[in-house]
Formats: sequence, C-alpha cells, structure tokens
Amino acid sequence: MTKVTFSSRGGKLLSVDILGHAGYADEGEDIVCAAISSAVMLTTVLLDDIQHVPADTISQDEDTRIRITLQESGVERGQDALRALKLYLSVLEQNYSEFLSVMEVHTDAED
Repeated sequence: MTKVTFSSRGGKLLSVDILGHAGYADEGEDIVCAAISSAVMLTTVLLDDIQHVPADTISQDEDTRIRITLQESGVERGQDALRALKLYLSVLEQNYSEFLSVMEVHTDAED
C-alpha cells in the first residue's frame, strides 16, 4: 500500500510524503503506482519549472519514498499545486482504497 501524508499548518499545506508501492500489480505494471508517480512528477515540474516555487524534493528509491517540502518563502505560491495533488490522490484513493491511503496531518502548533 502507498501511504500519502500531507502536512499542514494554519490551513496551508507544507509538504507531502509518499511512501511504499501500491501493490496493485507487479512492479512496472502497477497502474496505481504509475498514476501516483505521474501526478508527483507533474507537481514537481509545476512547482520547480513553471511557478519557480522554492521546494525541496527528496526521492529515495531504496525506501520507495518521495517527499516534497515547500520552503517557507514558497508556501503561499505552492498551495495550488499541493492542493491539486491532494485532490487528485484523494479521488484515486476512492477507487483504489486497498492500495492507497491519503491523509492530512495538522501541525498547528507554532515553532
């Protein structure tokens, strides 16, 4: 199962953490993993190359993990991209709930 966790504070999305293979089919034939990967790549291109929003992206193949974190200066401008990703993955979760879990964690405590 792929677990997706969005982190937010004060109603603003700050990051998304995607962990694990969906397990819908064998690697290379898994349409759920392909849909997730494609959406994440599009979001990264949108943030980096189109909107020029400062974000840190970490990809760890050995852990099957991707994390996108908006830098403080990019939180406002990065909202549409992360909200669109969250909406897309939530709709995908409705159709493939055995293979994908999407949640949001609120960290409203100030640093």
